[in-house]
Amino acid sequence: MSLDIVPRVFCVEHPARVRDPDMALRTLGGPDALRRHISSAGDTPLELRLRPRDRFAHPIMSRSANASAHSVLLEVRVSKALLAEHGGDLHKALAAAPDSYSVAPYAVINHHVRFRELADFQYSTLNSPFATKIRNSLFSGDLNAITALSFDDMPQAPDLDMPPPPRFSRITVPFDYAYRQNPAVTVVTDSAGVTHLVNRTVAKRLFSKVVRWTDTAVPDASFPSKNLPVPKNTPSNPRLLEIIELLQAKFDEKPIWTRRSLEAEALPADLQHMWASHVKFALPYVAFTWKSGPWRATYTKYGVDPRTDPQYAKYQTEYFRFTPGESGDKRPAAPSNINAAPGGHIFDGIHLTNARAFQLCYITDPVLADLVEHGAMREKPDEKDGWYKAAVISKLRRILRLKLTALSHGQTVKQMDIATILEEPSDEEMPAADDDDASKQEEQAMTSTAAASAEKEVLEAVSAVSADGGDRLKELLGILQQEEGNGEHFFVKDQLDYYSNDLTDANAGDEYDIYDDAEDGEEDEAEGEMDE
Repeated sequence: MSLDIVPRVFCVEHPARVRDPDMALRTLGGPDALRRHISSAGDTPLELRLRPRDRFAHPIMSRSANASAHSVLLEVRVSKALLAEHGGDLHKALAAAPDSYSVAPYAVINHHVRFRELADFQYSTLNSPFATKIRNSLFSGDLNAITALSFDDMPQAPDLDMPPPPRFSRITVPFDYAYRQNPAVTVVTDSAGVTHLVNRTVAKRLFSKVVRWTDTAVPDASFPSKNLPVPKNTPSNPRLLEIIELLQAKFDEKPIWTRRSLEAEALPADLQHMWASHVKFALPYVAFTWKSGPWRATYTKYGVDPRTDPQYAKYQTEYFRFTPGESGDKRPAAPSNINAAPGGHIFDGIHLTNARAFQLCYITDPVLADLVEHGAMREKPDEKDGWYKAAVISKLRRILRLKLTALSHGQTVKQMDIATILEEPSDEEMPAADDDDASKQEEQAMTSTAAASAEKEVLEAVSAVSADGGDRLKELLGILQQEEGNGEHFFVKDQLDYYSNDLTDANAGDEYDIYDDAEDGEEDEAEGEMDE
């Protein structure tokens, strides 16, 4: 059949499901509006009003498109009985009886009318007195009603009744959001054959339980089963259950660990490099972490509170803000041939380690180990010093800092300096608070005399090595004032010798610095020592 004899027609794509053609034609403005649109070849747009009886309803404007290639409207003929048998569903009827219908071209469509704009916000004027007055007068076409229209009795604000604007929204075309699949999301099939969408770039949630020194109690052994998801192996961590079982056995042997000691002593070789991907996700099922206090940055077995028994004193940690080999404006550069310690978590006083936090039970240096083993204990633990008394923990920190600094600069610690620190009075040997006034005055006089002598010595040394030593003088006086309160005047001589050598000799000989780290326990957590 030739298409030349087939009529050409306009096609209006109505967005609604048309059941009543007359009603559909009324929503387009009636036959007159459709006739004007066709006669103007589409230049006069159609207005689709979904509420044709409401003249205040905002219409959807049409867009005309000439078909680049003629579209053919087909006529499909099928028996009414077959169509009724399938409930009026033409697709089912055609599929059930593929040979019982005929198809023929009905018309050629050479012009399309489409409604692709967004519908504007609608405002109902059904209960509006003003709109009702307009409808009954202007829209009625009655001259008498139009003449009688008056606005003198219009309500005032805040009950002002106004007609809606011609349009609420200026956006007529849907925004192109360019939705697409996240390239980081992949399809994963589990062991049961079920597929899941997994975003591999999203950080996995870590269920660490963090305890602070001020907390009155620690989580007990039932915490993981009551508060954490049931552990199970996943494609990203197929050994989770195995690692949990391994850690439980290790924490039964020793209740408190640091990350470095776990990696070095508890984990097999194939897991030592899987901390970030495997091990740290298993730890919350076995232990909690300390945010503050003497056991800061350690993992402690659930149900174990080290604040209740002095036997846990050896598991305390000491943290130093110290980078091995660091060099400042006044420090000699560290030698490049320093031998690292075999285990980064162990300090033996001979090898330089790159650790910043040390657990007392892993300090094998004879002098420090003796302090750990035989140091005087408190009756109740302290937030800064733990179970050890202040004098013991202060000596331990200062000697450890002294040895770390000397090792970092490739120098040897003077035994006289260590002996001087060890010979300082303990807490029991310190003068009592209720001594008589004569003892107090004598002590204050001795302190003032020693401070004046040390200050004089500093002034003479600075004057000898630098004519304008103003900045250096201020620095030395600051050191003197810092140490004066603790009675550590022996420290000034070492600092004086260090700065004198620094001014006179660029190589600085064999001198080294002493930096007291008694307050380091209050600093922020070491980076990488604890995952939260």
